[in-house]
Amino acid sequence: MRGGAATAVTEAGRRDVGDLIYDMHRSDWSALIGGFGGLARAADAFLPRFWMAAGPRYDNSGFYKEIRGIADGLRVSRAAAWRGVFGSLGGGTTTLVATRTATADGSAIMAKNSDWPDRNGRRPPMVTHYQPSNGDLHHVVAGWPLTPLGAGGLNQAGLALGLNFFNADQVLALGRPRWPYRRVLQRATTVEEGVRIIVESPNRGISGFVSLADAKGDIAIVECTPGDCEVFRPDGDWFAQSNHARTPKMIAHDRGRSLDSFTRRPAMEAAVTARLGRITPEAASVILRDRSNSKYVNESVVANAAVFHSVVMHPASRTLWHSTARQPVAPFGKLAPFSPDANGAGAPELPADPLFGSPGMQHEAGVIAEVRRAMRLFDEGDVAAASAIWERFAETGEPLLQPHRLTWARARARWTLGRLEEAEGLLAGLDADAVPFDVRINAVIARAVVADRLGDRPRAVDLYRRGQELFGENRQYNDGLVAPLHKRIAAGLRAPLTRGPFPPTPALQRVPS
Repeated sequence: MRGGAATAVTEAGRRDVGDLIYDMHRSDWSALIGGFGGLARAADAFLPRFWMAAGPRYDNSGFYKEIRGIADGLRVSRAAAWRGVFGSLGGGTTTLVATRTATADGSAIMAKNSDWPDRNGRRPPMVTHYQPSNGDLHHVVAGWPLTPLGAGGLNQAGLALGLNFFNADQVLALGRPRWPYRRVLQRATTVEEGVRIIVESPNRGISGFVSLADAKGDIAIVECTPGDCEVFRPDGDWFAQSNHARTPKMIAHDRGRSLDSFTRRPAMEAAVTARLGRITPEAASVILRDRSNSKYVNESVVANAAVFHSVVMHPASRTLWHSTARQPVAPFGKLAPFSPDANGAGAPELPADPLFGSPGMQHEAGVIAEVRRAMRLFDEGDVAAASAIWERFAETGEPLLQPHRLTWARARARWTLGRLEEAEGLLAGLDADAVPFDVRINAVIARAVVADRLGDRPRAVDLYRRGQELFGENRQYNDGLVAPLHKRIAAGLRAPLTRGPFPPTPALQRVPS
């Protein structure tokens, strides 16, 4: 049954549910494609129509047929539905895969937190049952509504798959894209079969880090661009994965090597290491709640505020558990069991964190909600209202918020309101080793632009050069939060950046939008 889940959503409340989610996805897609320039926009005008016409003729995963079902349910064109599907691209994921000596019973376990904005509750997580009638394997998938490519899934043979986004130099395939990640859940019974399906595919429709585990205890990860793959098998009996490549072949393609990813993977590794040999599904759910590397709710922890899916999969029992709580505390709720078997596996729920629902966690959710509100107000142009929220947090000394990120937000509001000298005063304190690199480098270059606009060209030049120095010391980072600054530095060294509006800057708050 392909396309049925999406159709059911839209028929249940066409205007209230399906169209709302579709509109959000389309908005995200427009923003994404708009950042790639005129050539990408021209391709977007043609390629979705071509793929939706040609795809069903060669693709054997049912991907395009499911999008057709989404289009029919929404009463939009098939090309428009395609754009809506791919509006859910991106996001972070933190995954653990363990087996044999790393787990309590020697069988494989996969657990993952997938990060993506739920738009203040308007975009719900979904668990979808696929029960095909063409001989393919039944499987269950944790994913996004109106999106036929999930974050993780488990089939009736006990093959688990987890997909982490890979921001490669090419993310989407051109030509005739295939979707082997779907085909793995439909056909593979072992990790070896899954690897073969992925590697032997003529291409892969999207780049990704694909974790695999099976009922026999085998595990692996396949790092893929649309045109190439590299298989990684750990030396030991477990591995953790976030959103940057580890194999030399794929590192060369990686354009998402961020401080966030480089922080989350070691955090997951530390949480797993503390429980080696004792990992059960319940222990894996506890690992997904780990925040031991930071005391701040808006930092790069395993259980960060942007977690959309918290999933534990146990291939041997054919059970996938999914959190019943929602962002921003999704990892802390109880996890409900699902099985690809029509009769279910009979597995019990995994319990919620003891602090779930406590006054402290309610306060935490309230703080995150206020940060999200400030970000939304800023983006909507009500900068003064956003600034008032940031200042209130600064005055009360809210201990849950990372102080340097808060200072960045306060400075950003000030220069947007034209209060450049005040912005300079705040930014001056953000060039220090204790400041996260994404904040530090953005602050140095923002300060250089402020200096240019205040007429202090010598100081501006010194700050642009300081930015070059910081990049030289942190060559591992090349993600979208910092990479655009290379061009700004070059432009700022050529001539003062005094014309037009202040250059765009990221929020850097580490909470979902």
